[in-house]
Amino acid sequence: MKNRSIIQLALSIMALAFMLTACATANLETGSESTESADTISPAPTETEWTITVTGMQEKTIDSSELADSMSHESHRMEMILKSKDETHSYVGLPFRYIAAIADMSVGDHPGYKFDEDLWQSGYDITFTAADGFSATFNTADVSWDDLMLTAIRDGETVSPRIVGEINSKLWVKDLVSIDLDLAGSAVVGDEFQLKLIVNGKTDSFTLDELEASSWYAEGRGSFTTSAGTTYTNDYGGICLADFLRSFMKLEKDSMVTFVATDEYEMSYSGEQILDESDGIWILAFKMDGEDMPLDPGYIRTVKIGPEVPNITGHTSVKMIEEIRIDGEGYKDFTLLMKGRKDFEVDRQTMQSGVSCHNRTVTYYDRKNDLDIIYTGIPLWRLLAYSDDHDFAPHMQDSSIISYNRDAATEGYEVVISAADGFAITLDSSQLDNNDDVIIAMYRDGEELPEKDFPLVIVWDKDSKIVPEGIKAVRNIASIELFF
Repeated sequence: MKNRSIIQLALSIMALAFMLTACATANLETGSESTESADTISPAPTETEWTITVTGMQEKTIDSSELADSMSHESHRMEMILKSKDETHSYVGLPFRYIAAIADMSVGDHPGYKFDEDLWQSGYDITFTAADGFSATFNTADVSWDDLMLTAIRDGETVSPRIVGEINSKLWVKDLVSIDLDLAGSAVVGDEFQLKLIVNGKTDSFTLDELEASSWYAEGRGSFTTSAGTTYTNDYGGICLADFLRSFMKLEKDSMVTFVATDEYEMSYSGEQILDESDGIWILAFKMDGEDMPLDPGYIRTVKIGPEVPNITGHTSVKMIEEIRIDGEGYKDFTLLMKGRKDFEVDRQTMQSGVSCHNRTVTYYDRKNDLDIIYTGIPLWRLLAYSDDHDFAPHMQDSSIISYNRDAATEGYEVVISAADGFAITLDSSQLDNNDDVIIAMYRDGEELPEKDFPLVIVWDKDSKIVPEGIKAVRNIASIELFF
């Protein structure tokens, strides 16, 4: 279940290696015929294992297991009954906007992709290419993003990956191996970008040229290590974060500084973390190895530089920053203890990173006060991946490996959620499996949890299809333990 199939990888390489360089493009005018090249035939994807290359502002891949995982969430699942060549079939797949989002914003490795509706409506070309070299191109301005999807299920049976929808049938490309988004010239150029600093409601904006010419500018060498263990070391140029902030506020050890990325990913630093210069200084970097950073990983990211080449963990190096917020709230750290087949201490920044990547908002009904409350957090089942396996945990290995042990979850084990005062509930993992309506919440009504709930609370959506037996709103959560 966990390892990417060697056969899958081989098929992907063969499909890309033998793909025709001269593809026949479908003419979408009424009455025109699509053409196919017979010069070279590439191996078609198998129905169960395949890989599709998605190219735009960045290149990514999506495979059969990732599609299945995405479609396990109701919001990522689309069903259509479509007629083609006098035959009617039902299809289940992933709305195409989620595929476009992989490439249209170039948001990097964390899964917080955000579909750019404005960019789609402005119009750019997308080309679908099949394993045999056949291709079809359309302009997004001519098609609604809700009218097409990527599917590998027809009439309940598994088929090779394909595009279908309420679109011209000439765009129904099966045995799909690549999706190309022609986004040349679509990205915001660096000199138009502005960094926003919001301190207690007051906003200041800065262009990259202004930041580079400022007295805050500094250069140095730094590195960061991803949770999978890969270390990147580069020469960076940017502005000293502490000096920059002190020009607009009184930076204290307990200050909370929140960085917001273009894809709405958020990460908060404490003033103490920013002021700690024992191994180097934090900068807002926009130059790397002497060159302006592109949208990914820039235009601005947080790194630490210094003579000793300081190293930081990857999730604290926030990239694609467009906004910095300081609202006077103090920074409060916490640790969630995960125990099971592996034990982990999940700190505030790791939890915040998880919530940003796997954000889920629910409406919880408070029976005692007859009140609907909006909570935001991460589905509980995703946290179980830290401790449900002896070998793997979220983002601790190659991204092709799925860390969540679904086999164990469906078989069933006990999940004990305990508060700081010892109050605890026990839930069945099988009722939590892929249940996005049960979350560990970090925010209430868009704000940090009040003291009675802090740091974390378990809640569930009032319209949840599956409400686990024995569930109660445990507040001040301190630990989650798995018993097999």
